[in-house]
Amino acid sequence: MTLQEMIELGSLFQRMAASEGAVFAETTSVCRVDQIPNIAVGHFNRISELASTLALAKQGTLAVFGEISGEFGLANGDVSSIEGEAVSVRLTKRVEADAAYFVTRAGFEAALGDPEFMLTARKIWVAEEFLQFATRSCVYSTWGSAVDQKRLEDTFDSPRRLVRDQSYQSAPIDIRPWYLIVPGDESSGVFSAWKEAAVRSLIFCLPTEIRTSDASKQVVLKGARSAFADVDLSKPQSQLFDVVTEAVRWVYDQRRDTETKFHLLNNHLALYWPDSAKWPIGLRGILDHALASAREAFAFHLQDDSKEAIKSLGDLRKALQDEVARSQIATRDLLSALWRDAAIAGAAFALRSATTNSSAVNIASLGAAALLFASLLTTVLSNWRFDVLAKQVRAQWRQRLYAFMSDKQWAELVTRPISRARWVYRVSIVPVLAVYVVLIGALLWVVYPAGVMAVADPILALLSDAWRLIGDLWDRMTSTPIFSSSPPAAPTTP
Repeated sequence: MTLQEMIELGSLFQRMAASEGAVFAETTSVCRVDQIPNIAVGHFNRISELASTLALAKQGTLAVFGEISGEFGLANGDVSSIEGEAVSVRLTKRVEADAAYFVTRAGFEAALGDPEFMLTARKIWVAEEFLQFATRSCVYSTWGSAVDQKRLEDTFDSPRRLVRDQSYQSAPIDIRPWYLIVPGDESSGVFSAWKEAAVRSLIFCLPTEIRTSDASKQVVLKGARSAFADVDLSKPQSQLFDVVTEAVRWVYDQRRDTETKFHLLNNHLALYWPDSAKWPIGLRGILDHALASAREAFAFHLQDDSKEAIKSLGDLRKALQDEVARSQIATRDLLSALWRDAAIAGAAFALRSATTNSSAVNIASLGAAALLFASLLTTVLSNWRFDVLAKQVRAQWRQRLYAFMSDKQWAELVTRPISRARWVYRVSIVPVLAVYVVLIGALLWVVYPAGVMAVADPILALLSDAWRLIGDLWDRMTSTPIFSSSPPAAPTTP
């Protein structure tokens, strides 16, 4: 069906609902008028025509029911056969997931007051001409127009986490249905109805507490002083839309600072709130001033946070310098231990040439080998254990003290400098370990020459083969020049 046909159908429903005693209702699945005392012939004929068009378009079914005769056939029926009966006209809509359409603005306004529907709706069509508009979660368009909806995955802090709502229904669960991103035409009745519903939801995102007693509500603003205001929604509140939207966006846009901004705004609202003013009409003269003051207070709060951040970064820089210094000390300790242990091994070898007592030489050689092995194992394990503990401590820093830094910043400031400092130690440990193996092997050879040679011969043979292979490759590379050293001979002429 075209937009004009849907608008005409909506007008028919409204005219029939204006009959004395008629009851109108529209939901996301049904639009109906019950207890129509006398349906006009023209209305009945037009309903029959629209019913066939609606069925062909597969957009729903339109039916007429008599209070006594039941469902009435529209194709070949005569309105005179149900004369004197109360009549019901029912439009059963085609239901789509996350989408809905409304024949009348009254049905649309009723749906705006359903929090569960607004949380799930992603596309809404209304049989009325207006400029398309959109929120963070839903697109509102005229019937039959294309909807290009981009899925926005951003999430905001829930007002119900900050607002103590004793009514359990005033503060919205999510602000996305009321977070306008594509504005509509201010003169549009559909957009005005949405703005009114948005204000009635957003105003309850700001107070600290919502209290209920019998049929009345009261909001509480807490700060340096507490202010109490009775809720009065008897008048339209759409004139507050701009300033309330600005305040809600400032509070809830950044999840990390939501609670701080919420309490700062409440503090200034409580200071400015006039005595005996009603909520939300009292916001008209003070919300913009309270919001400006809250922004200034939050700027000072950020300056304090910046000072703390600078101090923490200075502490981090000092800690990193200590880490780098410890890596250098570990490398120096490793080399110092090597020189000391080499001197011990040299003393054992000197004893072998200075005395003929083989048992004393064997004992000295075994003791020196054990000492070298214990020294190497202690040095390597202690440095490795210190490195593991340092990594664990840095991981705790990352979670508790420096969560404000991104992973990229943390890698640039912490991970890479420490890794480069530790690289020198890791490179040094390879030749140092080789020297220790040679020294310990030589000391053991003094005591067990046959056993050591049985182990060393395959290793030496393997090293000899590798060295020979490297020499052969080098000879091939140096004996075959890539480019000729002499220029090419000139061609001879016949």
